[in-house]
Amino acid sequence: MERQYDLIVIGSGMGGLTVASLMARLRNKRVLVIERHFKAGGFTHAFQRGRFHWDVGLHYVGGMGEGSAMRRLFDLVTDGRVRWSPLPEPFDCFRYPGIEFDLSSGKQQLVESLSARFPAERRAIRRYARDIRRAAAAFSMEMMRNNGSAVARGFGRLAGRAVGAGLNGTTKDYLDAHFRDSELKAVLASQWGDYGLPPGLSPFRLHALIAAHYLDGAWYPEGGAGTIAEGARAAVERHGGRFLLSREVTEILIRDGKAAGVRLRNGEEWFAPAVVSNAGAAVTYLNLVPAEYPIPFRESLRAFLEENPPTTCLSLFIGFRRDPRELGFRGENHWIYAGLDHDRAFAERSAWIADGEPPMAYLSFPSLKDPRARAHTAEIITMAGYEPFARWRDQPWLRRDEEYRALKERLADALVRFVDRRYPGFADLVEYRELSTPLTNEFMTGHVAGGIYGLPSTPARYRPENRGWTHPRSPVPGLFLTGADAGSLGIVGALMGGVTALSWLPDGISTPAVFRKSARMKTAAAPGAADPLAAAQSRA
Repeated sequence: MERQYDLIVIGSGMGGLTVASLMARLRNKRVLVIERHFKAGGFTHAFQRGRFHWDVGLHYVGGMGEGSAMRRLFDLVTDGRVRWSPLPEPFDCFRYPGIEFDLSSGKQQLVESLSARFPAERRAIRRYARDIRRAAAAFSMEMMRNNGSAVARGFGRLAGRAVGAGLNGTTKDYLDAHFRDSELKAVLASQWGDYGLPPGLSPFRLHALIAAHYLDGAWYPEGGAGTIAEGARAAVERHGGRFLLSREVTEILIRDGKAAGVRLRNGEEWFAPAVVSNAGAAVTYLNLVPAEYPIPFRESLRAFLEENPPTTCLSLFIGFRRDPRELGFRGENHWIYAGLDHDRAFAERSAWIADGEPPMAYLSFPSLKDPRARAHTAEIITMAGYEPFARWRDQPWLRRDEEYRALKERLADALVRFVDRRYPGFADLVEYRELSTPLTNEFMTGHVAGGIYGLPSTPARYRPENRGWTHPRSPVPGLFLTGADAGSLGIVGALMGGVTALSWLPDGISTPAVFRKSARMKTAAAPGAADPLAAAQSRA
């Protein structure tokens, strides 16, 4: 009985936190969350070295304006303990050789600023602004096919087809069909790093989802992304739940044909009538469900991953000796590209590692976004393949050999040089730096090949015959999927994967009910404050 819970959640990323928090708060369930890392949060967790503090995955979020539906939903999940600060305007800066474009919030601002820079394409730009709204809505509606409500599934299927008519195909297909200027096409695709695939490989509807997500601006959690996990964890533990850290699930236990619990690497077994996996579809079905249990799509999923390797990255965490505002930075993000061809940059994401410089980099300043920061920091991220690092896979984390450490130093030098060439003086500000590779991602998360976006969102992922991979209700009774694979990319997509999973759980919560509850979350509470939802319910 000491190891019996109402629900077990594998992984404490955003999708797992959503399920755990809301089942605890809204259904009074005792939830056990098991996390292989020594900190909760998945890609929402943060870390520090001395006085320097960084996030590992969350860099900015759209739709967090006061009173917005998504803001209220985050407040519901986090006990109202997270405050959000808007990024400065412009919040995204795109830099190419000879081309600069700054992105500010507002659909009309987007149209006007692009039209001023590319006047010959004004009509196509206006159409693009309409189409990204339409395509994003169609994508979201189609995701409703995974909802536990039959009405929601039917509405999503029909509305998605109607709203998104004519907007199928890749991002490149759309841009080539509607625009002539190669510089404009490159600028419009500049945020492809947010979803991990270049224009030639990404569905236009996915590109539109991300582009529309940031139309109204961007926000950052005060105190860093770790505050999200702290808020959700408080809700779980207040209702008798528990977080087990530094524990790795190696098997989902199946008894009488149903999921009954999990086995850990140390031999412990924990039990619950329902298990929710936030480990991703690949890990769940290829590693955790026993091989003898028949999963109808196991081989097709394996073949997909062989043909579509998960996208991963290098992340350089930087601590400054002086304020980066000396160089004009204010907290905005910078997307820096060596050329206009995004598909080529993606294809060459590993070629430069042997001896060269990256084809692109994303530059972010956590300390300038966070009013609670105590020291100035930055992060430089670039795409990278897994293969150049695979030979060190079996060496222990933080104790890999000298050759690996030398490679990391050389890559860190290259990334700093790449940014310094665009912003002279940047290198002189650097006091501390630390590089993480795909092996770091793999060790911390357990994701296949250190993937950071879940299953690659190529068009093949969304074919009708492959929908079983990402459905929240698995082929194993009592086993459910949450997170980005059950929803869509990013922290908001993972959260919505959690909301959708809730609609399938025994004694679960329908999606409309979740949003009704979140509507009671008027404002974010100060850390340590009483549960705002409970207060609202008592007043009602």
